[in-house]
Amino acid sequence: MIETLLTTEFLSMIGGSLTGFIFKYMTEQREIRREQFEMLIEKNKVESDNQDRAVARVGIEAGKIVRRTIVLCVLFGTILAPFILPFFGIPTVVEIKTVNQPFLGIFGGGEDVAFHSVYGYLFTEENRQILLSIVGFYFGSAVAKK
Repeated sequence: MIETLLTTEFLSMIGGSLTGFIFKYMTEQREIRREQFEMLIEKNKVESDNQDRAVARVGIEAGKIVRRTIVLCVLFGTILAPFILPFFGIPTVVEIKTVNQPFLGIFGGGEDVAFHSVYGYLFTEENRQILLSIVGFYFGSAVAKK
């Protein structure tokens, strides 16, 4: 009974149908990929136009001016200010925290806070870290340009 169904004509028809289906499926998938690619290209054009309009509104120079101003302020605070500001004698109030050890782990303990005036310039660890970050950034960008 199976031999009567598996004739050459039947097998040819099934093979042709499968082949047609596969080719049609591949064509549709290719068309979908082409449409996605065209949408991606259009999206990139819109994003580029938006970026160009944003640059035209603000300009690239504004960011450079802000960054250079920040760098100059930090350089003043870490290099010039420690030598210039002590001449004016303006006090800076510093908070000093001391931790009290508890007696036998039960009594006392806690934290005492005291405020002291420091005459001159207070150079903190944060100032040093900012200066190191700026120097590292400028050296890194100079290496990247070469």
